[in-house]
Amino acid sequence: MTPLKSIFEKITIEKSLIYLIIIIVIIVFFFIFYFFFSEFNKGIILTSPIGGEEWEVGGTYKITWQAKNIDKVGIVLYKGKDPQWIAKDIYAGVGSYEWRIFPGQPYGPDYWVAVFEYPWKEGNKISYSRASFSLVFPKTASCEGLSIENQWPYISSAIPDLRYVFITDSTYNGNLGGLEGADKICQEEAQKKGFNGVWHAFIGGDEDNQLAIRRIKTKGIFVDANSSLKLASGDTCHRLIAKDFNEFLSRFSTLSRINQEKLEKNFLKKLDKIWLGRFDEKSKKNCIPIEGPKTVSLQEQYSYTSTCQNWTNGEKIISGYYDYIQNKKGNISLPTCYTEEGKYTEVAIIGGLSTGLTGGAEFVNSFTPYQGKNCSTSQYLLCISE
Repeated sequence: MTPLKSIFEKITIEKSLIYLIIIIVIIVFFFIFYFFFSEFNKGIILTSPIGGEEWEVGGTYKITWQAKNIDKVGIVLYKGKDPQWIAKDIYAGVGSYEWRIFPGQPYGPDYWVAVFEYPWKEGNKISYSRASFSLVFPKTASCEGLSIENQWPYISSAIPDLRYVFITDSTYNGNLGGLEGADKICQEEAQKKGFNGVWHAFIGGDEDNQLAIRRIKTKGIFVDANSSLKLASGDTCHRLIAKDFNEFLSRFSTLSRINQEKLEKNFLKKLDKIWLGRFDEKSKKNCIPIEGPKTVSLQEQYSYTSTCQNWTNGEKIISGYYDYIQNKKGNISLPTCYTEEGKYTEVAIIGGLSTGLTGGAEFVNSFTPYQGKNCSTSQYLLCISE
């Protein structure tokens, strides 16, 4: 290699390194500039409510905003110091949120809405209403006086998406004529009471698609079907049971003293004596412990069904069982299952899952939707409008 060629190669390598360094510097500068520019241009502006509005409790209103370089937002309601969540973890790009102001929300002036970069941390962008607005009761149909008198929300029938609820007057053993028969009972009792619409029993069957929580529509506000007041407009006022489906379900598994504060006395009186069957995914299909003395044999403490044979059997015990245990003969064989302790046992009881109370002392009693009762027991049905 000649000295001249070596010099040229060295110059070429040095130029390549210089170009590479320049490219790297440009890329780094670009990313720094982009990051700084994006952070600097972050912003959010609340465009509704801006202030001065009167939004009716029970109505649905659109909260809107404009956001730039923000991924997600949260929305809160202010009156005084403590904020109240409206929505969390909403994609900022949608620019709006349909807020259903549930009945029971305190009404009055001086409310503010704030929308902010979610999750909240110091330095996040936030925007408030320009001025305060008011939450008011519906002007055309108000149960305000009744709510104040009873210190509990009463809802006007004029409000959309109400789900009316009642517990049957009559009691029934486990032979309901199947799930269709249970629905028919609710429909007939509803008609006797003068309740319009289509009604279903809140009760579950053997199959997973027959769970009680899947047999009814979950959308809506749950209220007592019995009206407490008729307004001049012709609308009626109904006691609020739950503002949504999740709160409705909690009535079956909460402390008794909490339900005493929230439910009408006659409704509460029946609440621990309702057939439910397979209530949800946690409900056992068989080998359910039956309410009663534990001094009897193991096979008389458990049921091989949790739905009274899909609500077609109203007997307490398997036919021929007593002849079977007296002489160990006969032409029947007992079903078998494993208890919750893992014990293998024959079972003779025909049972179904029901609401019930657990605890022992009144102040610690708690409702449960998983109490087993034999199918000869007379129980109520919980009926819900479609």
